[in-house]
Amino acid sequence: MNRLSKLTSALVVLGAASPSLFAQAKPRVVVPSNRVLPMGGGPTTLGAVSASPTTISFTSTDPSLGTVSGSSAATISWTTSGGSSSNTWTLSVQASGATFASCATVPTSAVTATCTGVTGGSGGACGASVPLSTSAQQVASGNEANGAATKSYSVTLNFTLADSWSYIANSSCLLSLTYTVNAP
Repeated sequence: MNRLSKLTSALVVLGAASPSLFAQAKPRVVVPSNRVLPMGGGPTTLGAVSASPTTISFTSTDPSLGTVSGSSAATISWTTSGGSSSNTWTLSVQASGATFASCATVPTSAVTATCTGVTGGSGGACGASVPLSTSAQQVASGNEANGAATKSYSVTLNFTLADSWSYIANSSCLLSLTYTVNAP
């Protein structure tokens, strides 16, 4: 039986003259946290997923320059207790739509998520960079930490925008993202 915990956040594009993209965390747990489920080595408790900072912006003055990096990295964090190193956790990111709401010219796939670091447990590793999609895209994985005490995990993600002159942005462009931790 798998234990899932999710966090929904949002990406917003602002300003037609100088498009910006924001990722704003909305700490809403879709699956109740701290529910105990049996595992091979005993019960594991998976805590809520959080994202920090709450806003990541992309500012482009010239779409001919190509890729625009976000203003900072995002850190996705959670905790477990009662884990076993024989169990593997995964972190995935998924977009709510194929384009930004109110900005149909800006495709979700124009934004790429890149894992740059993993802490917690053992054997943590980043996956390949992935374009955002309406399908869950795994960005990192690792083994759980052993023991009954609460253990912290975090994954650092960078977001980049492949800017284009064909993207028409305005102040109401929005894309929700869901981060999902799967800890069996």
